[in-house]
Amino acid sequence: MQARLLLAASMLIALVVYWPGLNGPFVHDDISSFAALQSWLHGKANWQEVLPGNASWLYARPVSMASFMLTAALGGGTPFSYKFGNLAAHLLCGLLAWQVLRRLLARDPRLTARADLIAAILTTLWLLHPLHASTVLYAVQRMAQLAALFALASLWCYLAARQRLDEGRTRAALPLLFLLAPLLFAAAVLSKQNGVVAPALCLALELAYFRGPRPKPLLAFFGVFLALPAAGVATLLAFTPQRLLGGYGEWDFSLGERLLTQARALVDYLGTLLLPYAPRMGLYTDDFATSTGLLSPPSTLLCLLLLAGITLATILLRRRAPSLFAGWMFFLIAHAVESSFLPLEMYYEHRNYLPSIGLLLAVAGLAALVPAAAKEGERQNRLVLAATLGLAAVLAFATLGRALVWRHFDTIVEQALRFHPNSMRAHLDLSTLALFGRRYDESERILNDLAASTTPRDRLLANINLITTQCLRNDSADPDLLKRIEKDAQPELTIFESQSLLQMTNIAGKGCGEISLLDMAGTTETLLAAAHAQPDSVRSKWVTRAIAAQLYARADRWSQAQAQAELAWQPGADLAIGEMLTRIYIHNGRLSDAERTYAQLKQRTKPYDTPGQHNLRELRKSLAQGGPRPPAPQAP
Repeated sequence: MQARLLLAASMLIALVVYWPGLNGPFVHDDISSFAALQSWLHGKANWQEVLPGNASWLYARPVSMASFMLTAALGGGTPFSYKFGNLAAHLLCGLLAWQVLRRLLARDPRLTARADLIAAILTTLWLLHPLHASTVLYAVQRMAQLAALFALASLWCYLAARQRLDEGRTRAALPLLFLLAPLLFAAAVLSKQNGVVAPALCLALELAYFRGPRPKPLLAFFGVFLALPAAGVATLLAFTPQRLLGGYGEWDFSLGERLLTQARALVDYLGTLLLPYAPRMGLYTDDFATSTGLLSPPSTLLCLLLLAGITLATILLRRRAPSLFAGWMFFLIAHAVESSFLPLEMYYEHRNYLPSIGLLLAVAGLAALVPAAAKEGERQNRLVLAATLGLAAVLAFATLGRALVWRHFDTIVEQALRFHPNSMRAHLDLSTLALFGRRYDESERILNDLAASTTPRDRLLANINLITTQCLRNDSADPDLLKRIEKDAQPELTIFESQSLLQMTNIAGKGCGEISLLDMAGTTETLLAAAHAQPDSVRSKWVTRAIAAQLYARADRWSQAQAQAELAWQPGADLAIGEMLTRIYIHNGRLSDAERTYAQLKQRTKPYDTPGQHNLRELRKSLAQGGPRPPAPQAP
């Protein structure tokens, strides 16, 4: 009864502390991720366009998108409806976490007597931890929540099946192992791809809490759902590594640098989870330094040794402290997708949503090693209860503080800059807020601060955005900015350059005083030339080429526009690039090339893609008319 009351109270407190943040705005990826949803909500798109999201079906997250569709249908397309859905998912994840933890702790001889209460305490700390605010209040991160939810449900299912096997009820266990658990695995992966860790989490729990020979159905289960997928990944890495590693072309770090950096990231996550300081948390973690060697920075080697030492200690203590072993392995395995070799951003708070449950379990397992005499007695029990309530209160107030910050985008960015003054993204977002608020002096001041950075990419982005700000303010910009941009050209173009160039093109699309369209196109081509070694198939590269093509077309330099558009029309490029190239071919009288590109577009456009089918009809009309001069094409 105590455990259930504590769990109910913690869920109610979580509801209260998160409530102020539910009316906060959409941020960052929310807008692009929900674009098709908004069209569907207004009857301008069908469900086939929405479920894949912004990805191909191979990388789609249809379960998450279906949940967003349900949210939109029930509550409309407001931020509140999406974030309220996230809060509901958070509470449901807490309930599942408690169910899993209580079953695990019941199998730990040192903790079994109070398994339900300890599980409720751990769940309370998890529900109220301020690190999760940027998951719950960031609408699109429901993807991470649902992956965690179905992973937890699959663990609950696995533990139920494992108990039946222990009891000799093999026939009762088989449907759970080979029907329900795989369905939950699939739902986790189709919510977000890091749900693929669920079978490995089952193995960690198996090694921690179960002894003796493994039943044959269990060996078959791990063979089918863990060994075979692992062999598939190994085969991809061995024979077609670009399928998994090709994304490194879009970042300014290597595979080795990412692996080294993730050791520091994991230790930083540990510190933030165990000693949380809410004001330091947030979306803007791009200032997390990249490790370029074991001693660069020196903390890299120390973090690697620390992680290896903890892992070795938990293995040696596996029989004495199964919860310590299980929790630590849970933490590492749950981070395995987003904190290992895949070409992803270095650091994000939401990656800890599921792993943090394992860390709390490990803390309970570590506490269980305290000699029994030190834990006995009414006084000690009261102290433990008081400490738990005090810690829960501290976490709740910290989470409330984060929810209050998340009510407005400007407060999110301003707090980020106070605690992450080297964040390039925070500078750019704050300058953009000032720009669209017509506070031009403030926008220029922020960008000039960034332009004084010792990091070339920061200077590059600052100067691109300074052209946008000055042009919007004065219809003119300093031509020296183009020289500074070219001086800081980088060997890799990232999404940040393409986004900044696109904004500059949209605002300064007819030239900007002394800076002409040809000047902007030439500088964009200089940036592309500096990134000559970067594959043309990388998204940021072909988007930048499309921007150059658009600028040349507006400047009436159609041959140069054609050259850039042809290079931009890559196999993985958006359909908008093919549409642009077709229109350029029509303008240039290259009707056979236009027909060929049109045929490629037609083949790639899905029958249910309403905007795509409309664009095909318009292109067909232009081709049938023999090539009238179309308007200057638009970059994607």
